[in-house]
Amino acid sequence: MEEYRSTFNQNQLISTATVACTAGIFTQLGEYRVLAGEQVAVGYGDGEFLTNAQGRIYALMNTSAPAEIPGVLRVVVMSATDRPYQIMWETRTEIIDANPTDRTKQTEFPLLNLFVTQDKRIALFFNPDTTATVALANTVIRLDITRVAL
Repeated sequence: MEEYRSTFNQNQLISTATVACTAGIFTQLGEYRVLAGEQVAVGYGDGEFLTNAQGRIYALMNTSAPAEIPGVLRVVVMSATDRPYQIMWETRTEIIDANPTDRTKQTEFPLLNLFVTQDKRIALFFNPDTTATVALANTVIRLDITRVAL
């Protein structure tokens, strides 16, 4: 088994060009289905050392204007039968939108030791502070992950 670092971006986690999101409700933006021959965990590296080698997360949710949409992002493991299995992580967007290019200023994101297996999905949900439409073209997401090739 080979373990290596990879990154999800907005194109892998948002399924359509726009997603209407209602304030106060978590709306699924999209998902990644884990393929045969791999396992995927959110985050990367040791949680004890805050170095550039550790995983990072950055997200800037935008409308088509573009205008930033503050709210709460949530990463959920979904079963093969479309049921929520486990919430892996959630946070406010203003905590993770610090710097789009300098990884040393982005929020540390160590490995969350839950490896998602074949046919399960890693889904991204968003609960905006005000009702808004997320535009894939103007939204930026970088979520470090750990992949295992089986």
